[in-house]
Amino acid sequence: MPQFNHDQYLQLWARQLQKEFEDICWRHRISLPTPIIDIFDSTRHLGEWHAAHQTIRLSRQLILYHPWTVTINVLKHEMAHQLCSAYGHSEAGHGPLFQEACLRLGVPEAYCTARGDSPEIFADLASDSQLVQEGRRFFAKVEKLLALAHSENEHEAALAMQKANELIEKYNLQQMTAAHECRYAHAIINHHKKRIEGWQRSICSILKDFFYVTIIQASLYDPRSNQEHKTIELFGRAENVAVAEYCYHFLERELAYLWEVNKGRFSGRTATEKKSYYLGVLHGFHKKLQEQQTVKPVSNHNSSSAQPTSSALIVAADQDLGDFIGQRFPRLRTVQRAAAQINRSTYNHGASDGKNIILRKGVSRQDGNQGRLLSYE
Repeated sequence: MPQFNHDQYLQLWARQLQKEFEDICWRHRISLPTPIIDIFDSTRHLGEWHAAHQTIRLSRQLILYHPWTVTINVLKHEMAHQLCSAYGHSEAGHGPLFQEACLRLGVPEAYCTARGDSPEIFADLASDSQLVQEGRRFFAKVEKLLALAHSENEHEAALAMQKANELIEKYNLQQMTAAHECRYAHAIINHHKKRIEGWQRSICSILKDFFYVTIIQASLYDPRSNQEHKTIELFGRAENVAVAEYCYHFLERELAYLWEVNKGRFSGRTATEKKSYYLGVLHGFHKKLQEQQTVKPVSNHNSSSAQPTSSALIVAADQDLGDFIGQRFPRLRTVQRAAAQINRSTYNHGASDGKNIILRKGVSRQDGNQGRLLSYE
């Protein structure tokens, strides 16, 4: 594994961290002087704030061996100390004033304690990444239904998938009225590319409409390549994020498989043909889910327009989820994109094939997702 310990990379990282600092201040409407960013060698401390020298220090080992989102959250932890200092509370420690500063900066809960800038944080993150036991029991029921969806009997498979969707919907309706505290999750899908393809956005639409998650397209810095990559970020209840993350990668693999099997049917075999087929397949699968899902009426008035799906209604009604998302993205905006140019015939073939997709077993893993369920800022 290459060691990026020479001056060039240290300077690049320091420059990027200053950009991240300024972006955090802008996002959260906080006015703080830009500190000196010092990258130091330490395995005992991930970060430090030195008020006397107006310096934030971050560990090189943290940057090299852990996700950039963790580095950003440690940076936020130190910024909370800086904010306390700016208001004359240098001795605030990790008490109420520090907690208030963390809230203003959108510091995730796990990073708001004295462990938030020490290696002990990794034990907390590993613990948080495990699904709650109730969620695991829920997963077991869904997994049995998806196992039935492996049947070669088309009617049996379709019925099993419909029952799985109904179970997920029922579970989420119950969670909305439950008195206990909800566990939210945040997962990042990073293809290490500088753009998100149209078919990837189509998968996101399916997840948003049928799998009880909110999708945000963002970007993430890669300290090893010194490049910024576009990311897909999933937000929702821990169980829903796990299901949606699985479904994303399932559909991604299924698209590649179907294209390899069917590309000989199309004369062009160009990038446009492939894109058209992918988008068609996803449209067909979206229609299939739409037909299977029970749609709850939202009013007593007859309307010719399509009603929102139950999943969309549940996500929209979850105010706490909105607050959870706002902690990471306090300034969201909607971007309109031009429609993709497609080959209509290839698209239609894909739509027909997409109606035959069946979600296979594989939602949960015995290894507890190897810590991949949650990604941390």
